[in-house]
Amino acid sequence: MWQLLCEHSSVTLGSVTLAGTPGRGKVVLDVSVDDMSAPAYSVMSQGELHSLALSLFLPRATHADSPFGFLVIDDPVQSMDPEKVEGLARVLDACARDRQVIVFTHDTRLQQAVAHLGIKATILRVGRQTDSVVGVETLTDPVEQALAEARAISLDPNLPQAVADHVLPAMCRVAVEAACLETARRRLRDEQGLGLRAVEERVQSLDRTKSYVSLALLGDEQQHARAAVERICPGGWTLIETFNSGAHTSLPTVDDRRSLVRRTKALATAIRSGTGSQNAGGAQ
Repeated sequence: MWQLLCEHSSVTLGSVTLAGTPGRGKVVLDVSVDDMSAPAYSVMSQGELHSLALSLFLPRATHADSPFGFLVIDDPVQSMDPEKVEGLARVLDACARDRQVIVFTHDTRLQQAVAHLGIKATILRVGRQTDSVVGVETLTDPVEQALAEARAISLDPNLPQAVADHVLPAMCRVAVEAACLETARRRLRDEQGLGLRAVEERVQSLDRTKSYVSLALLGDEQQHARAAVERICPGGWTLIETFNSGAHTSLPTVDDRRSLVRRTKALATAIRSGTGSQNAGGAQ
């Protein structure tokens, strides 16, 4: 577990032994830095100390003789760098194969690592509301959530056209960009072998929908992705340009608005799968 949590650390953990006398026992850690023996606590960073604590706790908590079928950990990612957070996600995924694992954290990096590594997990947001009422909300798929919100807006017959023309394309763009981010992160991880830190730096540099699409489908945000979009979703490029034009889009009826959301869903689905046969509505 130490190797998984501190894969890129220069600190090597050797034997863990018990010393002292009854009533005054202690744990002795054999630690070296770059092959030189050193006192554990004086050379480890705070993130490494958290990783060490987990490395000692988890094997005991998940031992075959443990009577507990669950594991509860509070805020384990404190002071960890992205590589250690990824290692933690892998360790917890292994623990979750034969027991329930519950993690409380204020840090979103663990959630990002879970998504980055393709680990299946239920993500809940817990918040304190008025009068200290605790609310629990399931965080849904960001693509589906964006599409659901756009669909709800599109079905409102009382929505002024001026609002629909400006707001609905922007909401649909959010859904497509979310699909692109998911696909781009997967491509950068699986095909280019980038770690979480490098992936996030890459996607955070994106500033236009077309660059999102290029990175997702081609692995290079600098390339032009029109041919790739049309191959997986005919009419999709026109739809992307509709998002960019914004104020120039005319959506006078509920049917027009529903059509926009429907075409957006087809495009987002095709981007997520990488291949698609659904039509985004042609070059209307």
